[in-house]
Amino acid sequence: MKIKGIHAAPALLIVISALLCGANLIDIEAISKNTNVYLTIMVLELIILGVPAAFFCILRGGSYGKGLRIKMMKTRHITITVWAFLFMTAGSIVLSLVMYYLFPEAFIASALSSTAGDVTVSRIYLLIVFALLPALLEEFLFRGILSAEYSSYGASVAVIMSSLCFALMHFSFVRLPIYFFMGVVLALTAGATRSLMPSILIHTANNAFVLFFETYLYRIAGKHSGGLILLAFLIGVTMLVSAILFFNRAEKLYYGYGVMNRPSPMIRKRQPGELSLPAQTYLSPTFILFAVFAVILTVFL
Repeated sequence: MKIKGIHAAPALLIVISALLCGANLIDIEAISKNTNVYLTIMVLELIILGVPAAFFCILRGGSYGKGLRIKMMKTRHITITVWAFLFMTAGSIVLSLVMYYLFPEAFIASALSSTAGDVTVSRIYLLIVFALLPALLEEFLFRGILSAEYSSYGASVAVIMSSLCFALMHFSFVRLPIYFFMGVVLALTAGATRSLMPSILIHTANNAFVLFFETYLYRIAGKHSGGLILLAFLIGVTMLVSAILFFNRAEKLYYGYGVMNRPSPMIRKRQPGELSLPAQTYLSPTFILFAVFAVILTVFL
């Protein structure tokens, strides 16, 4: 009997969380004395995120890959990809500034800072290890597998649950709203384009931005000067305009799917006596277990 997605998806995340917990006990500095530290981290990322996801797909069967949106983006997707990146990045900056002012010490402590200096090779490694590879693996996991598992419970449920799990899996209370917002924009983009490629590109670009430029935002925010007011205004305008253009483009893409009679994921029927479909996902025992596990790891990691 095939396990329902509302149980299987959180179970996969519990396994990955356990692997992350185990990886936290590894002394990377000691291992890196005899090997490249970036290569070590790449291998760990593949083992922790890639291997369980691939094994999960194998267990789901040969036709499972058709629902994972593993396809190249098309020319008409370029515009929405640009608007989505601007919308997500501007929105993330706004939320980051808010959380920075509310919890300055905790927010700065949670930042991933670049130690590459001006060495070109190190910067390339940083982009691969902390921008490209995480984006590739996380999009396959959250916007691919999790969205597919929750799709039969409705598009809104798939977006919310994949985004919530994405936020919880980053194990940071202070950045939880930021990651949830990012997850929603990425899920909407993948859904509108029916491809993971745009969300991978957006995620990679955003990771690179955070990696190399987030510290400059702290410097500006800490000055409380007129430059901060101007920055906030420009970012707010960018967020508003890009959001309008993003949703406008998404609407046109969905209209095109309707004209071409493209099939949508089948939504399962609610059985007599069952909770509503959203409630079934939120109250799934495996999801509750995953959420509790994620909170515990966030506190102690």
